[in-house]
Amino acid sequence: MMGSSMGERQSADVNAAAPGGAYPSVAGRRRHGLNLVILVLVSLFVLLPGLGLLPLTDRDEALYVQASRQMLESHNWVDIRFQDNPRYKKPVGIYWLQGLTGLASGYGEKSPLWVYRLPSLIGAVLVGLFTYGMANRISGPKAGLIAGLLAVTTVELALEARIAKTDAMLCATILACQFALLHACLDPERRQVFWRNALFWLSLGLGILIKGPMAPLIIGLTGLGLTLTERSFSLLRSLSPVKGIIAMAAVVLPWLIAIGMISGGDFFRESLGRDVLGKIATAQESHGAPPGTYLAVALGTFWPLSVFASLAFVFAWKNRRDKAVQFLFFWAVPAWLVFELTATKLPNYVLPMMPALAVLTAVALTQGGLRRDTGWFRFTYFGMAAGGLILGIGLNVALYHFQGHVSVAGVALGLLVAVAGLAAWRLFLADRLMPGLAAMTVTAGLAYTMAYAALLPQAREFWLSDRIAEAVASARTCSNPQMIVSGYGEPSIVFWLGTRTRLVDAQQAAVLFQEADCAVAVVADEDSAAFRAELARRGTPVLETATAVGRNVNGMKRRTMRIFAKPQNAVASR
Repeated sequence: MMGSSMGERQSADVNAAAPGGAYPSVAGRRRHGLNLVILVLVSLFVLLPGLGLLPLTDRDEALYVQASRQMLESHNWVDIRFQDNPRYKKPVGIYWLQGLTGLASGYGEKSPLWVYRLPSLIGAVLVGLFTYGMANRISGPKAGLIAGLLAVTTVELALEARIAKTDAMLCATILACQFALLHACLDPERRQVFWRNALFWLSLGLGILIKGPMAPLIIGLTGLGLTLTERSFSLLRSLSPVKGIIAMAAVVLPWLIAIGMISGGDFFRESLGRDVLGKIATAQESHGAPPGTYLAVALGTFWPLSVFASLAFVFAWKNRRDKAVQFLFFWAVPAWLVFELTATKLPNYVLPMMPALAVLTAVALTQGGLRRDTGWFRFTYFGMAAGGLILGIGLNVALYHFQGHVSVAGVALGLLVAVAGLAAWRLFLADRLMPGLAAMTVTAGLAYTMAYAALLPQAREFWLSDRIAEAVASARTCSNPQMIVSGYGEPSIVFWLGTRTRLVDAQQAAVLFQEADCAVAVVADEDSAAFRAELARRGTPVLETATAVGRNVNGMKRRTMRIFAKPQNAVASR
């Protein structure tokens, strides 16, 4: 049986983890520590570039960041709002983490965008570390390092690490639970270990505070599958469920009770009724797709890990009776099927299942006993070169198509990405695993640096709110004007212009503009005639002072925004 052969390999390797995660030698501990240092440094190389250069993205990130800023402004850490609108779709966890990061940075409510993104970066690094820990527990430190590298280099995690949303930190909390659950699963005595159980229940509580039922769903399906397979509740008993549920309730219930009372129950109706159940039944926000979509999309969003997917699947089938393989199966497959059957589909929904594939792949590469030089695997390895070519060349072509110019830095980095991808492919074909993985890591790191630090920041037309903020800065005639926006409702504009920004129609914009002591109005080109006409009817002539042009990222429609400024104490007819 595969489980016993894994255990024999581990006990024979002086540097491998013994059951429970302890190392039997100083050399083993040093190797373990060195691997963790390498993984953290690689994670920063892959995930950090562009964190402060990538403009604020609409709509989800902008909603989270602005709501966190308002929490710091108002000092209300219970009832989270975007302007005057309550944010009841998601719990409070990510707002607290972003707010605490803002306080720790010393910037407070004036925190720049990159500060709000730090929890996502930290979450992504933790994803790599917990992935390492699980593969190390199953098959030793070499498998751990491979799994960690495969996880942190994926396209989806690289994106989530750079935007201030829930998904990277949610994935980290789920992995913390799975790390503890794996240790319990592989413990033949099924002992009640304090550190493991504390990690499990507290991480589950934090996961609930970040994204409600998502963490319990994935963890619960994993535990249920193992329990049914074993026909025993020993795994559940080893987690100290009574004490654990009390500890988890201590994390979750205080805020849930407070927001339930403050909102009169609206939070539960909105988050569970409209958001969770609504996404299951109907495709919200034009994000519907048929079953099987995630499997197809994951070829791109899980790249370069997806290059090895077929190897992992063959290994899993051959070793399907092994306890660790069963754990990874029940982690990834049941939840994946649930999301495939859900009407609303977004790539980030299946991110928490990605590390299971990374661990399985790493174990297959190190302990699988499979020939990796067969025709099929040699064919799939071309995905490494193809990904490098698509990213290195395709993103530069896309910038030229939308912007009409070429980025010198982007082209230089793109050529390096393509060359590194080809080198990784050749190394994998030669069955030089570790050099190939090093080249793969360089390919991914350079690709994400090119995309997030060079190309996307230079794609100025993609970021209309940034262009509006620049135009407003040059047009304002006093230090604190009333900001008015008509015909443009992306939440990023509130972050850039301030919480007091009024989002109204053209007629209301004219009224507010006239009544304010000092004001700046941002009016969509198609609304500008109505805005001018209303002011003229009120006897208030107005001159356009600036223009902002860009694309509305949601739909990519090219927009022109007219900026009008009213000097302070200007006389207005009434």
